Amino acid sequence: MKAIYKIYLLGIAVILTGAFTACVENELLREASPEDTATGAQAYFTENNERSMSFLPTDTTTFSIEIGRRKSTEACSFSLQVSGDTVLVLKDTVVSFNAGENLKNIEVDFSAMSLGMTAELTLALEPEDATIYGGSSITISVLRDYKWIDRGTVDFFESDFELGEATVAIQQAEGTNLFRLKDLYNVLDDSDDPVPAGYHLKFYLDTLNNWAALNFPEGFQNLGTGYEVYYVLSGGFATYCSFTSKDNVYSAEYLLTPNRQNLYLGGCSFVWSGDFPGVIADPYEGDATVNLDWTMSTATVSYWGPEGYSYETEDKYGSVADVRVDEFEITLSSGKGDIVLSLLTDYVGGTLLPTGEFPINASDKENTVRAGFKSGVAQGSYVEVPSIDATLFLTRGKVVISEKNEGTYTIEVDGSSALGSEVKASWTGAVTIVDKTATEEGGGEGIKAKVKRLGPGKKLSIIRK
Repeated sequence: MKAIYKIYLLGIAVILTGAFTACVENELLREASPEDTATGAQAYFTENNERSMSFLPTDTTTFSIEIGRRKSTEACSFSLQVSGDTVLVLKDTVVSFNAGENLKNIEVDFSAMSLGMTAELTLALEPEDATIYGGSSITISVLRDYKWIDRGTVDFFESDFELGEATVAIQQAEGTNLFRLKDLYNVLDDSDDPVPAGYHLKFYLDTLNNWAALNFPEGFQNLGTGYEVYYVLSGGFATYCSFTSKDNVYSAEYLLTPNRQNLYLGGCSFVWSGDFPGVIADPYEGDATVNLDWTMSTATVSYWGPEGYSYETEDKYGSVADVRVDEFEITLSSGKGDIVLSLLTDYVGGTLLPTGEFPINASDKENTVRAGFKSGVAQGSYVEVPSIDATLFLTRGKVVISEKNEGTYTIEVDGSSALGSEVKASWTGAVTIVDKTATEEGGGEGIKAKVKRLGPGKKLSIIRK
């Protein structure tokens, strides 16, 4: 037994000796830390510095940037390289350390920034003063923000990414007519990886005219989706940009771009449902009670394609199918006035005018004529009667379109307005269909690209980082 016990102790001793030798060998083989090659201050920008800052109008107009150094035994001074927007002013481009001092704050003045402005400042150390063990440069983005006043809530309807609808806070920049929908896509996106907060949709309203829509800020807005909203007031792309309202109902059309080269048609609508400060008028304002029986002299037909009213259906087995709905706008004119008909049909491609009997209603489905209403301007189907300065909004009845000979059509209207006016009209002749779906090229802010329309049932996908 003693012999076995001695052998056991000897084995443990050999194992421990081997482990100790391995540790010593590992220590000997480990590379030494790289030598700091900086011959000057061996300075760096500390991790305490924020890269993005936002200030309210009541905040002081200066902030500090912290610089550290590794060697602190002696006093030293060195210069900084400065670039960026001139409204951010570094008070001193020379940094001075006293002996024993290893941290220093340098001050930046942004009093020249106007409210709502964003600016950037980049500071860099000279190579001989920069340590390899810290940041040798820093870029800071500064926003001099407005004071935002809560103005209630809106019911927002999103279709670009098919996120549905949500209630979103609306805010006003104090003392201005600039508004925003706060954290818009963060509120809309209920996925496991939502769009971050801090991205807002901004727009201008006429606070002296029932809070009517004016426009969006020109240029790009980042909403955190991976696509920027692009809005212009002039040039080729302005055709695709609009912002309109009727009382508390707002509609916008704009372009979306992931890279400032590819452009897609985008748009949204919202209802200012909570605490709207304006007046909500009768949706049939301007309507009158008058019976009409007109023979129309001319007709123009515009084809708007399947983008506006196509939709998806789902059968009982869960299979999804696209229903393509074509949109035509027919304008019948005479010396007495004009009749505008918004016709929705099965998809035909716009080369021929569909025929048949089409009911007038508000379903917005295929093979119907859209009912009329006022949303800032007349929408849907309506009759302009200049003699009494009235607009009759067609809400019931039917429109019959027939083709008697090849290329010769008869259009008959037999409808009623919202206030009960009886409207009868007819027209016969040949039509030329104007295609309004054609894309066009334009430019602005360095962009030259073709606008793309998404097909029915298609959507953009949020680019998540």
